[in-house]
Amino acid sequence: MKLPLKSIIVVAVLVGFLSIAQAHESRQPTGLIAPNSDWKYDDDGEVDAGWETPEFNDGTWGTATSPLGYGERYLNKPHLQKGQLDYYLRHQFTVKDRTAIPSLILRARYDDAFVVYLNGTELSRTHPLDGSALRAHEAKQFETFELPATALRNGVNTLAVRLVNAKSTSSDVVWDANLLVGDAIGTDPKPSAVKQGSKAEVAATHGIVRGPYLQNTTQQEITVRWRTNSPTRGRVDYWMPGSEERFFRQEPVLTTEHSVRLSGLQVKGAYHYKIAGTDATYEFRTLPAAHVAAPTRIWIIGDSGTGNDNARAVYNAYRDFTADRQTDVWLMLGDNAYGHGTDQQFQNAVFNIYNPLLHSTCLWPAVGNHETFWANKDDNPLTKNQADPYLAIFDMPSQGEAGGVPSGSELYYSFDYGRTHFICLDSQVSDRSQGGPMHDWLKADLAQVSDKDYDWVIAYWHHPPYTHGTHNSDKERRHFDMRENFLPLLEASGVDLTFGGHSHTYERSILMHGHYGTSDTYDAAQHAVDAGDGRPEGDGSYRQGAHQKRGTIHTVAGSSGKTGSFRADHLPFMVENLSVLASVVVDIEGRALHVTTLGSQGEILDSYTLLKD
Repeated sequence: MKLPLKSIIVVAVLVGFLSIAQAHESRQPTGLIAPNSDWKYDDDGEVDAGWETPEFNDGTWGTATSPLGYGERYLNKPHLQKGQLDYYLRHQFTVKDRTAIPSLILRARYDDAFVVYLNGTELSRTHPLDGSALRAHEAKQFETFELPATALRNGVNTLAVRLVNAKSTSSDVVWDANLLVGDAIGTDPKPSAVKQGSKAEVAATHGIVRGPYLQNTTQQEITVRWRTNSPTRGRVDYWMPGSEERFFRQEPVLTTEHSVRLSGLQVKGAYHYKIAGTDATYEFRTLPAAHVAAPTRIWIIGDSGTGNDNARAVYNAYRDFTADRQTDVWLMLGDNAYGHGTDQQFQNAVFNIYNPLLHSTCLWPAVGNHETFWANKDDNPLTKNQADPYLAIFDMPSQGEAGGVPSGSELYYSFDYGRTHFICLDSQVSDRSQGGPMHDWLKADLAQVSDKDYDWVIAYWHHPPYTHGTHNSDKERRHFDMRENFLPLLEASGVDLTFGGHSHTYERSILMHGHYGTSDTYDAAQHAVDAGDGRPEGDGSYRQGAHQKRGTIHTVAGSSGKTGSFRADHLPFMVENLSVLASVVVDIEGRALHVTTLGSQGEILDSYTLLKD
C-alpha cells in the first residue's frame, strides 16, 4: 500500500550534522559498499511503507549499477525515470564482526539532496527537507560524510537512501556512492573483514585499503603510495638493514590518498620501510648507478587486467620461478584493468592480485585502450584526459628523474636501470604522427643513447608493430602508426627488444631489421638478421656484432590475463605463436641477455639468448 511520505518518516534528532570534506580526486576507496555496485531502486515517485527497513521486500524494484540517475552522459543504464521529486534506493552488504567497525564513511556524489538510513535508522541528511527551499546541488565531486556505526548488525545490513530532486522539472538526478569502514576517534580502526553482497571478501586492516606500492624510483628517491579508508596523516619510517639510523617522512595534511617521496637515499640501496597504520615491514631498492652494469631481472605482463584466476595463475607461476630472486624491473604493457580502466577495476586487477610484489618493486606501466574506456563509465570534472584513473594511480618519470630525456608526459617516458635503457611509448592516447610531440621526444631521447653508456635498449607499448593474434597489425591503424613512424627511429638507435600486448596471444619474432610494411612485404633476404630460434641448444644464440647489421626481436605478450584464437595466418618471421596464458622474464648479465616465457602452470614455453660482442 502506498502512503504519504510524511506519515512514515519519523523525525529524528540528527546524529550530528554531516561532517563534509569534499574530495577532489577521481580515485575511490573500497570497503563495505564498493564503487560501481548494484542498487535496487523505486522511481515511481511514491513511497512504499517500510522501504528503509531490512525487512522490506524490494523484489519488484529495478536494479542499476552506480552511477545511476538520468540527464548525465556517464550514468549507467537503466536510467531512473524523469520527472519525480523522490527516488528510493537500497543496497545490502554483509558484516562479520560489527564490533570491529567503529564508524562509517559514506563517499557520495549526488544531485540534489539525500537522506540515508541504516537498517531503518536515519543516520543523517543533507537538507532538513521540511518544506524549506532546496537549492540544486550538482554531482561534480565526491563528498565524504562521517556516520555512526551504532545501527550496524552482524550479518546482512541494509543501507537505504531517499534521493531528492530540487524540482520535478530538473534536468538531471544522480546517485553514486561507496561505504567505508571509518576510524574510531583518535585511534586506528581495528582489523575487520566484510563481505559485499555475493562479491569477494574485502579486508580493511588498520584502515589501509590499497598498497603500499612503489612508484617513480630513481637512484636516490622513491615514492611510496597507499590509500586509507579515512583521512589520516601519512608517514613512512625507513632504514637500511643493520643500521641503527632511522628516518621518516610525514605528510603535512590529512588525506586518504597517500604519496610520500623519500629522498637522499643511497644509490642501489636496500631499505626496510613501514607505513603508519600497520606493523608490517616491507623492502624497497633504489636504482643502480647510471651506466654501470648491474644484474637485472625484468618481469613483463600484458593485458593482465582481468583480476581473476587467470591473472593469479600467471603471477603465481612467476613467483615460484623467481623464488628469492629480487625482481628489479616490472613492466605492464597496457589493458591493466578490464573492462573500462576505472579505479575500482584497477583495485580488482592490480592491487588485489599482485601483492607482495607491489610492496617491493616499482611498477612501470604503459597505457592501453581499455584504460581509456573509463571516459564512457564515469566523469571527472577536474580534467579531460581519457586515461584519468590510470594517471591518478601511477606516477611516471615525465621529467627525466630516472634517466633519459624529460618527456613532459606521464603517458610516455624513459628510465635507466644500470646499462639498460627502457622506453615506454603511448600507442593509444598521444599523437602518433611523425613530427608530433611523442615522436620528437623519442628522437631526442634516443640521441643520448650510445654504446659507450648502454648495453641494451628495450621499448614497450600496447599495440605491437606485428601481430596476427586476436588483432591484425596488417589492418589496424595504431599498429601501422607505431610500425611506420616509431620503429625506424628505434631500430636506427639499436633497440634490442620491443614488447606489446593488445592481442591475447604470445608471438615472438626472429632477429630482424627494416620491415615497416604489411606482412606481405616481408622479405627474409632483406629483413632477417638471424632467422634461427635464438636458443643455444637449438639454432644457437642470437648475436649483435659491433660491425654488422643490428637487429631487433619483437614480442607480443598480451596473454597474462586472457587468451584468444589467431585470426590470421602466422606471420612468416615469428618463431613462436601460442594462445596460452603467459608472462615474460628477461635476465641481463653484462652483455648477455636471456629471455624465458612462462606459462601459467610454470612451464617454459619459449626461451632465447641474445649476446653482444
